[in-house]
Amino acid sequence: MPQLPALDLHTRINHSPHVVILGAGASRASFPKGDANGKRLPVMADLVDCLGLKSLIEADGFTDTLDFEAIYDQIATSGNHSSLKAEIELRVKTYFESLEMPATPTLYDFLVLSLRENDVIATFNWDPFLVKAYVRNRAIAKLPRLLFLHGNVMIGVCPTDRISGIRSEPCPTCGGPLQPTQLLYPVRQKNYNSDPFIASQWTQLKDALNAGYMLTIFGYGAPATDVEAVELMRQGWGDNPTFELAEVGIVDIRSEDDLRKTWEPFLCRTHYGVSVDIWSTWLFGAPRRSCESLAMATLQNDPWHSNPYPKLRSLSTLHAWIAPLLSEERRGRFTGNPCLQPEDFREESAEPAKRIGTDFVLGWLKLLCKGQLTPPFCVELALRDGAHYNLHSVLTCDDDTSTMVVRIWDLRALNAEDVLTLKQTLNGIHDRQSLSDERLLHSKLDWANVHLHYDDISYAIEWHDRIWPDHKVTSEEIADSL
Repeated sequence: MPQLPALDLHTRINHSPHVVILGAGASRASFPKGDANGKRLPVMADLVDCLGLKSLIEADGFTDTLDFEAIYDQIATSGNHSSLKAEIELRVKTYFESLEMPATPTLYDFLVLSLRENDVIATFNWDPFLVKAYVRNRAIAKLPRLLFLHGNVMIGVCPTDRISGIRSEPCPTCGGPLQPTQLLYPVRQKNYNSDPFIASQWTQLKDALNAGYMLTIFGYGAPATDVEAVELMRQGWGDNPTFELAEVGIVDIRSEDDLRKTWEPFLCRTHYGVSVDIWSTWLFGAPRRSCESLAMATLQNDPWHSNPYPKLRSLSTLHAWIAPLLSEERRGRFTGNPCLQPEDFREESAEPAKRIGTDFVLGWLKLLCKGQLTPPFCVELALRDGAHYNLHSVLTCDDDTSTMVVRIWDLRALNAEDVLTLKQTLNGIHDRQSLSDERLLHSKLDWANVHLHYDDISYAIEWHDRIWPDHKVTSEEIADSL
């Protein structure tokens, strides 16, 4: 009998990880127009052309320069072309190190933000873009663990402490510089145990696959030179006790029949999906909640609302969109409620909108909340200093001075039992005017006025349901009654 995933029905958090495997096709799809300067991102099929290796290889006696994997395998295994091998590796390293990240969001930005710290992204790619996406989003949210199965130009290792990290940053233990990781090249007989760093990456991947609930393979074609790699992955996923309940997603431009033949050992009956782009996968259809959404739909027969990523064009807007999900994660309980919809994020141009998230919050507060009494727990106001308040009402705004006065519910005197009593009282409220006398709601309830600059506001969360103790009352009934 298959083992169930680690789903906590009280918090509705699934602790079984989502594992993502990236191949060269993922980076090509993420940067179809090249890097920030238009430099092409090569895959093995056009690496010779992109890096200008044709004349170099031909000068050493090779006539067929189209199949780089076959050429390099012959160069490396024959032992007769050491100078050519060294020059190729230098050019590869130099080219990939020179690639620069565009300022606008890329698929890799959406990808790292679509997963949580319990999840894993394992990449075969040498390019720096996954790491760069991680670096510029890590202050916003807890991000997945990254594994580099063939090394990476941005990752280094401390030889003393045996700790890996970003090469431009010092070792967190001794403070010394990190040394470049070895890049594994396409030879048929790879030895994944010869390099301690590479060996550790594969050990971690096998552990993650063995514990995973979802597996997404993005742009990785399992080439002939990666037979050993595919077998190692199959061992980890095949031994997974949740295998018969787990889901596999494949993002590839090849036909479904072809992909099924390639990945047959990884698939259980019809528990898989094939897509030509990542936008229609569980990853982007339920960001930061993919494993929960699958488990609630299939194991609990309680599917959540659809919550796909909008195709946002600025990082600040993307960060604002995931803010409600991050707030739930801090609270330790998931609701399945959707974030704002794509139409709420209409952007006029592709230029990064420096304050579009904050402007939207201000517009909503000024137009919809001014003069309206809001029940406790329904609208949460977050400030840039990290403070969170339950909104009572917006009293006044002044665009000339960019300031406003909001009233907040003061819950400091209430203990847990008092909060439960207050929520039970709120269940009987059918008129917003009944909120005007806080003493009728609870004897300890009070309010306070907060004087704010517009810039003080980070975001607002409009909670619609599941805050009430009586689960028979739906969000629509509450909205109608208020």
